[in-house]
Amino acid sequence: MMEIKEGDIYICRVKKLLQHGIIVSVGESIDGFIHISELSKRWVRDVKDIAKEGDILVCKVITLGQSPELSVKRVTDSEKREALREWSIENRLLKLIEKFYKKDTDKLKEQIIKKYGSSYKFYEAVIKNGKEELDAMKINKEVINEILDFVEKTKKKIVIKNQLELKTYESEGVDKIKEILTDFSKTKGVSIKYIKAPVYIMTIDMGETKKTLNENKKLLEQIAKKSKTLNVDFKYTEIRQ
Repeated sequence: MMEIKEGDIYICRVKKLLQHGIIVSVGESIDGFIHISELSKRWVRDVKDIAKEGDILVCKVITLGQSPELSVKRVTDSEKREALREWSIENRLLKLIEKFYKKDTDKLKEQIIKKYGSSYKFYEAVIKNGKEELDAMKINKEVINEILDFVEKTKKKIVIKNQLELKTYESEGVDKIKEILTDFSKTKGVSIKYIKAPVYIMTIDMGETKKTLNENKKLLEQIAKKSKTLNVDFKYTEIRQ
């Protein structure tokens, strides 16, 4: 059985609609529940207005238990785009493998899952190590070039931009805001640009998609914590690319 973690993002399929939420499948072996209040940032009167059986939803695990609870509205735009991209790449990669391996496809899939944990992590390993990774897996020679070509065409990275607003009416407020922004602008791959009071643009580019997503989440949490400590009002909006 797959192991899921609180705070992680998963592609889920809607299994059943209930009065106060929906049941979704997380992977092949786990069912989760999404309360109606977690389906959208807007008020939802009827779950049928949001989903139907068979729909694919990008969800975040908010609590674990016998039946994990998930949320749609807590998934950011960048997290949703990246999750759907990974899901699409996994499906396309598996179809490519099926095309060449046919009856032996399941055997290779099991080999990939056992070694990497998922087909997307296998894809990432090929991005990093190229043909050497495929040779180590003893992939058929006729498939190697096909996979390398697929990886080259689909690999990409994301850059995240957030609009930050920092306000304070205290006498030393400007110095406090400078302190907050100076601390976090020192991080490699992060830049903060002044637009107009009280607006700043923070750009995060760590070179790899997952590193960028993780750093974005960490920095926003740290800025919020430090702003609260210094009595500075803080809010942010992700700028869609």
